[in-house]
Amino acid sequence: MVRLCTRILRTSLFTFVGLSAAQLTSYAQAPDKKPLTGFVDLHTHPLANLGFGGKLVYGGVDVGALLPADPDCQHRVRATSEQQALGHDKSTHGGWDLFSNGCGDEFRKKVIHEVQRGNGGADESEDASGYPSFPEWPVWNDLTHQKMWVEWIRRAYLGGLRAMVALAVNNKTLGDMTAGPGDYPTDDKSSADLQIAEITSFVGRHPDFMAVAYTSADVYRIVSANKLAVIIGIEVDHIGNLYAPTNPLVPGLVPVPPSNADLKAEIDRLYGEGVRYIFPIHVIDNAFGGSAAYQNLFNVSNYREDGHPYLLVCANTAEDITYRYNNDELGFETIAVQLLKTGFSVNSISYPPCNQPGQSGGQKNSLGLTASGEVALHEMMRLGMLIDVDHMSQAAADATLKIAQQFGYPVNSGHNGLRGTSSTSHNERALRADQYRTIGKLHGMAGVGSAGADAQGWLTGYNQVIAAMGGGSIVGAFGTDTDGLALGMRPRPGMRAGPQYPQYQQCISDESQKGIVAATAAPFTCRKQFPNAFVTVPPSVRYSSAFPPSRDGNKIWDYNVVGVAHYGMLPDFLQDVKSLPGGAAMVARFMHGADYFYRTWKIAEKASAMVK
Repeated sequence: MVRLCTRILRTSLFTFVGLSAAQLTSYAQAPDKKPLTGFVDLHTHPLANLGFGGKLVYGGVDVGALLPADPDCQHRVRATSEQQALGHDKSTHGGWDLFSNGCGDEFRKKVIHEVQRGNGGADESEDASGYPSFPEWPVWNDLTHQKMWVEWIRRAYLGGLRAMVALAVNNKTLGDMTAGPGDYPTDDKSSADLQIAEITSFVGRHPDFMAVAYTSADVYRIVSANKLAVIIGIEVDHIGNLYAPTNPLVPGLVPVPPSNADLKAEIDRLYGEGVRYIFPIHVIDNAFGGSAAYQNLFNVSNYREDGHPYLLVCANTAEDITYRYNNDELGFETIAVQLLKTGFSVNSISYPPCNQPGQSGGQKNSLGLTASGEVALHEMMRLGMLIDVDHMSQAAADATLKIAQQFGYPVNSGHNGLRGTSSTSHNERALRADQYRTIGKLHGMAGVGSAGADAQGWLTGYNQVIAAMGGGSIVGAFGTDTDGLALGMRPRPGMRAGPQYPQYQQCISDESQKGIVAATAAPFTCRKQFPNAFVTVPPSVRYSSAFPPSRDGNKIWDYNVVGVAHYGMLPDFLQDVKSLPGGAAMVARFMHGADYFYRTWKIAEKASAMVK
């Protein structure tokens, strides 16, 4: 497979306290070195199987990977084969069974099924099989199985991937609801430290095609050597377990307000571990500021971990926010599992209605950037770290961008989209156009979220983001969020409506009125009567000896049917994008993402000298 795949693709208005607009442009575009080629993914989680206590995401990343539990219920072992790393998952996702699964957990099984179903994911059996036939996973709409096996990453690399941000990830509430005695830690600091160490080890086991980058110069050196630059990052709720003073007494964690010295020491410690990409705020409020409100479960987590729900207020109509917290989505079973697994349950959270004139009907988090957050940002900038504003409340993101402008310091939005452009983007998690514009002027980089999108939808979203940033020479990236409880990219529909589609729809409606038998047979009956109801779309990706389909074990994945089932199918997705109007030009530009990323980081390092 590797030999075949090697044939795929050998191929301003602000004046800053720090860098001036002219200096920024000059520094970004200086032809000091030959431009890099290759595309970028700003958001991945290859070691997420060690996050959340180790029992939410199943499957190791390579031979040598640390496994919370292997298919035979052996705990904390290192994989000696792909079969052991990616075999059937009952030991992790299945219920307890005295005879065949003594390491199962019925409550954990329930949580995992709810995570899958509640987020539009595939809901596999409790003993879903993987290698060698992969009959149940990976699939594009799976959320809780490994999609970044090393050979799949290699295939993405052979298709042009040259820079990848690998993030440690955790949420203590999800960890406590799925982990059990003897599993890995669920607190953010311990979980992140474990993942950071294992990401470093993983990359070190594969020096033939990838290496960790600690500076912009490393990115240039690694990519110039035709290898994949891996940047280690962190995306957890409470960095270093630094809690705000309102936190409850979580066992083992004392909610002492962090001093400035504590904040700086923890950021410096992470820097010493190799962390260069950082999310100051994740899905719940923390010592640095408020989180974007967009998913109800995270508000429950906020209540549990911080001692209070989000401080939601009504959004105004100009903000295009329609998200509202909804207690009904919790459900009795979710509440029961919270109580049984964690000893704590959030049953109901109330907010006033947002139905006054000038209000959009939606809600946003009123908590912005704290004084501690400002100190933390300055320290991150002083070290030249890459800062991501995604997941910040609107108020916190605005404050962060204001600080960034003071120093001419680029910040990124790694897995996001333009607010109001899709059914799921009418919340403060999605960025406003003016926020993207500021990021573009700072030479920050945008990773465009792809969860659940098909090629046309993602291309449209990408173009919207780049236009909002200012267009021109700006280059974006993927923000796949692979293994981060996010959907992959779906295949484009194989059929579209034809000239007889209206008659077909009416036929379906008429037949359904005749009873259950007629309704069941309606698709076949009506299709026979109206053969031109659909037009078959030719495959958008055509495979050949030069571009073979992905294959592993006994499985061959056809993108036209299964979409981006695993990380190695990003090249297939780009082939699909190229087949669309305007897609070829977009992909050609996209393949310069590695150079844009390198220059963004280089500007951050230059600006860091002026941050005190």
